[in-house]
Amino acid sequence: MKSKFITFLLIVIIISMPFISPSSESRLETWSKILLCPVCQGETIYDSPSEYADDMKSILKEQIDNGLTDSEINAFWVERYGERIITNPINNNIEILIVPLSVVLIFISIFIRKLYVEK
Repeated sequence: MKSKFITFLLIVIIISMPFISPSSESRLETWSKILLCPVCQGETIYDSPSEYADDMKSILKEQIDNGLTDSEINAFWVERYGERIITNPINNNIEILIVPLSVVLIFISIFIRKLYVEK
């Protein structure tokens, strides 16, 4: 019974290791899929065949190897290229979500008021 529990515990630990502390290679792949290539149209630097994207990947690898956090890496690329360099700006700009949702809520409240006023 004890050996089965230890085996199960070891399997759980081995499976969860990539999620607990991601390796530099997985961070490089993740960030390469987030950053858009400024040269190619609509491609990330992960998919881009350009030399410019290769240079960006080497800078990104250097940043990860130097221990920069995700927010520091994000700040570096956004400062250099602007918000359009990031493929998922919704995670970084809450205003992109709040403004449309508030407009929709205003129109829904106006519609409901008109509906009850006419009756």
